[in-house]
Amino acid sequence: MISTLRSLVYVAAFVAMFPAIVCALDTVELTTGAKATGTIRSYSGRDVIIDVKIGTRTFQRRYPKDRVKAIIHNGKRVDMRTGKATEPPSGGRVERSPEEILAEIDRQGKAQPDWYDATPLNYPKTLDLSWPMPAPKPWNGSKNVGQFIWERINPNANKWREGVRFIHHILSTTKDNDVRKRAMRSLGSMYHNLLQDYARSAFWFRLSGLENQLADAPQQGISLADCYWHLGSKRMALEILSRMKRKPYSAIKLLGDLGETDAAVKLGEAFAKSGQASTSFLYAGDACRVAGRLEDAEKYYRRAIAGIPKAEASKPHRKRDKARAQASIAAIKFYSLDPKKVRDGKYSASSIGYEAPVRVEVVVKSGTIESVKVTQHREKQYYSSLTDTPQKILARQGVSGIDATSSATITSEAIINATAKALADGSK
Repeated sequence: MISTLRSLVYVAAFVAMFPAIVCALDTVELTTGAKATGTIRSYSGRDVIIDVKIGTRTFQRRYPKDRVKAIIHNGKRVDMRTGKATEPPSGGRVERSPEEILAEIDRQGKAQPDWYDATPLNYPKTLDLSWPMPAPKPWNGSKNVGQFIWERINPNANKWREGVRFIHHILSTTKDNDVRKRAMRSLGSMYHNLLQDYARSAFWFRLSGLENQLADAPQQGISLADCYWHLGSKRMALEILSRMKRKPYSAIKLLGDLGETDAAVKLGEAFAKSGQASTSFLYAGDACRVAGRLEDAEKYYRRAIAGIPKAEASKPHRKRDKARAQASIAAIKFYSLDPKKVRDGKYSASSIGYEAPVRVEVVVKSGTIESVKVTQHREKQYYSSLTDTPQKILARQGVSGIDATSSATITSEAIINATAKALADGSK
């Protein structure tokens, strides 16, 4: 407590040298690993206040300084615990030590989120909280816990916090070790996929023993590695990947996000030899796209189409792979389009998502992308991609180098491609 007060006094002494600040595009890095990008209004008081634009609306968010790791403002990165201002490295990332990461995970994970107490415990009383696995047939979202989460919680953003509260309730009421592990890993997935609270996600994954059981839950292992990456440690993320003998396709994406493009492509090539060429090459193409290697990206998207076995061409997932690859090929020539070359106006376009086309509306004014909004979709497991991906596009002022939202790759990809096509419609 004393050290925390000293840190706050030090920060206060640092920011007291400056007036309340009104400035341009800034970033607030939270201790959970999440980020908010927009316009910082003030950080001279007890809170950091930032205006964040989502779609056509601007929301003012206020973060207590003990929840803020750092801010990036006016080309400087200010550590909110020490008050030290430094030049941010390329890309604005700062590598943190494993000791720092683990201390942050422990601190955040042991504390409930600030919204927890105000969130109602709301679930059907018909649910079987013993959570048997596999779930008894037939499918019943009013009886089976996993199916309730899948069909009632995940597709409804206004229910996400209730879902977390519900799983915490199960964890606090059961003594069954298998159910407790399942609940902990579900919390890890919810905090990661839905709320982008990477510190709490990593806490629950680690508490469940996941680090020593990666073979049992490889997809959740990738999520844990992604948490380490967002919290500031590429080294810890790569260490998880190196220990996974059996990797899911999402490992290709994560390697691409980590900047390990060659390794991502190599893994995609290895997966392709196992008979899943279309999916593997789609991921490899996306990794190249994020790295700005657009010619290579197009090559892999074309290989994805060519890799679909004729005998399986009519299967739904193969047809979706083909449509995704075709959409990426069609949009790729517009990825580097500068908004300054787009006429003022409102533009709309769509691209194939998981369930159906995803339509976006893009507003450009004076050479600046003012808003990106998803106006139509039928996605179900979209997680945070509907807001996260447009925010990334607004922050970067284009689609070049945008990575897809983890666990919602297809939906993010659709938003990126649709935005590129919409901008192309308004190009001069």
